Amino acid sequence: MVNRPRPTLCIAERNANIRELLRREFGREGYGVLTAGSGAEVLMRLASPVSVNVLVLDAEIADPDGGSLTPLLRRLYPDLPVVLHVYAGMDAGDDGLIRVEKGGDWERLKAAVRTVLAAGSDAA
Repeated sequence: MVNRPRPTLCIAERNANIRELLRREFGREGYGVLTAGSGAEVLMRLASPVSVNVLVLDAEIADPDGGSLTPLLRRLYPDLPVVLHVYAGMDAGDDGLIRVEKGGDWERLKAAVRTVLAAGSDAA
């Protein structure tokens, strides 16, 4: 049996209750989980020594200057997979990010993370 390191996620969510719920849900799935409640915290987590394999990002978290965080992340961390957690009807954009609609269906979000991780391991 090969002992593989467990993937680490960064859960970036403005709502503290949802952030904690997602931390527990993904922790139960065996992931290492870091959390962030603001754009500045996201950047701190990503700059830490802990390697993040996937970022689950609340689409409404802004960068430290109040702009969209995703262009900054794409520039600073071009190889970091990002799953954007969005409300229904939000602009889909064409930035190549996987989007999962908010609404309490945690299985859909978990499936998106598994898909992103599988795609990353195929590329390795």
